[in-house]
Amino acid sequence: MTATDQPATTDWLAAAEAAHQEQQISAVAQNLQRAQRHAGLVNARLAELGIEPLEAAGINDRGNLRLARLTQPEFMPYARYEVRAAWSEDDKEVELHTADWEDDRPRYGRVRLLNSLADVAAARRETPTFPAPRRDYRLEAIRAMDNLNADRLNNAHVEEIANAIHGNTAALLHLADTIARISTTV
Repeated sequence: MTATDQPATTDWLAAAEAAHQEQQISAVAQNLQRAQRHAGLVNARLAELGIEPLEAAGINDRGNLRLARLTQPEFMPYARYEVRAAWSEDDKEVELHTADWEDDRPRYGRVRLLNSLADVAAARRETPTFPAPRRDYRLEAIRAMDNLNADRLNNAHVEEIANAIHGNTAALLHLADTIARISTTV
């Protein structure tokens, strides 16, 4: 490589970095516009139903949608949850969220769609349900293999069976990884 090759490499790399930065700025701008649009849709639906939120939907410091806060939690005489309103991208409607106020770090989750004022009152009584985390079968299989250590079994026949199970499990994991790689490239 000569000294004259260096500037050409630097020029294309600088152009690549500038293009990458432009892509990043465009993605942030799109996310901000989407959050602003969703906040506007939430606030318009609340106004349409005559709901005056404690805090209107808006944009938080990170540029994400800040949920509209409709009610405070109440502890006496009955336990009532705080209700917040968000935009559902799937349903193209406003959805209501609650969180259990007894949690140290409450996590808000969907309880129902906002179709009428009665939905807000009903939501105050509903605890959100969160989907169970997806099982990681690969990790479970590896843990099972690690827990079945053939060297500690002190029985030659059982060791052979454990090694066969390990081999089959490893082969299945390899096949699953191969299929996953192929399906992402197609």
